Amino acid sequence: MLSTAKIVESFQAIPGEITLDEAVERLIILDRYERAMEEMGQNKGHKNEDVIREMKEWIQAQR
Repeated sequence: MLSTAKIVESFQAIPGEITLDEAVERLIILDRYERAMEEMGQNKGHKNEDVIREMKEWIQAQR
C-alpha cells in the first residue's frame, strides 16, 4: 500500500502541470514499484540470473 508521504514526494518532483492520465499512470508505477520492493524484502519473485537463463532458453526454442 502506498503511503501518503510517498505519493506527495512523487508529485512534488513534477515540474508544471500534468494530465489526469499522467497522474494515474504515475500512481500505478509507484504502486508497482512499492509492491516489488516489498516482495524483494520477503525474498519473493525471480532472481535475475534465473530470468536471463529462461529467456535465453526461450529464445533458442523459438529459432
